[in-house]
Amino acid sequence: MALLYELSLIVKHMPKTRTVTTVKRVAESILDEGGFVSKIESLGARDLPYRMKAHGQIHSKGSYFLLHFVAPPSNLDDIRDNCKRDVDLVRPVIFKQETLPSTVCTLHEEIKPPVYRSEVQKMIKEAKQRVPIPQRRKFKLTTSIGYNPF
Repeated sequence: MALLYELSLIVKHMPKTRTVTTVKRVAESILDEGGFVSKIESLGARDLPYRMKAHGQIHSKGSYFLLHFVAPPSNLDDIRDNCKRDVDLVRPVIFKQETLPSTVCTLHEEIKPPVYRSEVQKMIKEAKQRVPIPQRRKFKLTTSIGYNPF
């Protein structure tokens, strides 16, 4: 069973053509390991938050990429190993994407006036079926003298 993953890449600062070939090489390594790349996002080139050392070089600028892919969990270590060996990558990190539970949209039900909502009608029906609680009688103070100062 294959799972959905996200590969966050920081590619060292290079000309655009070399950057594109590096990302293609990473995507092809995922394909070679039995994965399927569904989306590649470029987040742009910018300064790194701090200087990073990779493959004996210190980097202060990089290009950020996100690769969404599906792969068997058994091949994930090979993909990670291939990325760490690539000299053009500064920081490859793989995250597992959690599948969100499917939700049913109830907006058409919520925009109705309260009287027409099914939940409110259900509460009204339950209220009509209930037997009302007998009301308590007020306490009446009676004295034998016939005078009540309260």
